[in-house]
Amino acid sequence: MICPNCKAEYEEGYTQCSDCHIDLVERANLHKHVYRITQAGLSMLKFGIALLFVNIFEMMTVITLSDSNIIRRTYGGSHGGIISDINPVIKLLLGIQFIISLFVIIYGVCSKERN
Repeated sequence: MICPNCKAEYEEGYTQCSDCHIDLVERANLHKHVYRITQAGLSMLKFGIALLFVNIFEMMTVITLSDSNIIRRTYGGSHGGIISDINPVIKLLLGIQFIISLFVIIYGVCSKERN
């Protein structure tokens, strides 16, 4: 026997919880709660994933447009690599967009409701 409120377990023969003063139930009759992502959370999750893909596409576009000698710098040449030649403001904005997209994804996953 188990209390459905405080989940205290009792031996056979007891009918009421001594703390909650409610009737005990069999363990098999105890409802199992299922958590699922809310509709708003699912929408946020989809939006976050789309925003992440947009961020990756923008990063690839910026790298391609800012570097005319991309092959030379990739396989030899400058020591800093491709990313070091991008404008710091653009790097900051892309980084902020990436962090925002991760937060939106985390919010979407964490917004759950109990059945």
